Amino acid sequence: MFLRGLFRSGRGSVRRLWNGKAAQEAPKMGAANLKGTEESKTEKVDTAAKNKMGSTRMDRSLKPIVWIDCEMTGLDHKNDQIIEICCIITDGNLNILDKDPNGDNCYESVLHCDKSVMDQMNEWCIEHHGSSGLTAKVINSKKTREQVESELLQYIQKFIPDKNVGILAGNSIHMDRLFMLKDFPKVIDHLFYRLIDVSTIMEVSKRHNSELASVVPKKETAHTAKKDILESISQLKWYMEHYLKNSIETSKFVGLRKKEIIFEESNKRKLEGNNDEEPESKKTKN
Repeated sequence: MFLRGLFRSGRGSVRRLWNGKAAQEAPKMGAANLKGTEESKTEKVDTAAKNKMGSTRMDRSLKPIVWIDCEMTGLDHKNDQIIEICCIITDGNLNILDKDPNGDNCYESVLHCDKSVMDQMNEWCIEHHGSSGLTAKVINSKKTREQVESELLQYIQKFIPDKNVGILAGNSIHMDRLFMLKDFPKVIDHLFYRLIDVSTIMEVSKRHNSELASVVPKKETAHTAKKDILESISQLKWYMEHYLKNSIETSKFVGLRKKEIIFEESNKRKLEGNNDEEPESKKTKN
């Protein structure tokens, strides 16, 4: 009886001891569970943040492109100067970002130069800027270099507020950049240091796949800033669609394109021939 009572007493003590310990551990276990829940939430947040960072990095690989074309008084960047500039901004897929229905989807401006300066241009510039009407626009313009630089920078910042993001692009864009370093240094400072030069792709394609290069659409060479940019964008789209492939991969396209060119030239010759013929009424009278 004594032993049975001792056993029961001891079992009760053990139960009380266990219950007391469990009561003490319960808050700790609850805190641990809460901590685990919070850590799980934190992990989810961290994962979301990482995914967001990943998407940001992916977006940065499609950095916006700042297409610029300048018309100058010559090609000597130390002594000549910019007289017309146009800027069109696209995303990485070459879609124009400016959707202003009341605008021209670009920034475009003509800088003032005195007639004496324009008269000192080389023969090529005098002829082409004169025939395009640019010379007259330059002489009549009231805009200064400082004013145009400020307006251009504000336009770019409207779509690309952060520095070192927008990539400068165009045909032979290194030459435009040389002039801009002198005339528009604040704009160059805002842009990324790399360039997209469509002329480089053209030169590489001539050497790497001359068959494809022979059927590239010809530029109109209007030598107005906006027209040149639009043609440069179209050129890059064409190269992105048809280039970066070897001659075997492009052989089918080249064959079809050559047939199109022959057909177009044949029609052109026919039209020119018809225009050269005398009207039937005139032949009858004679």
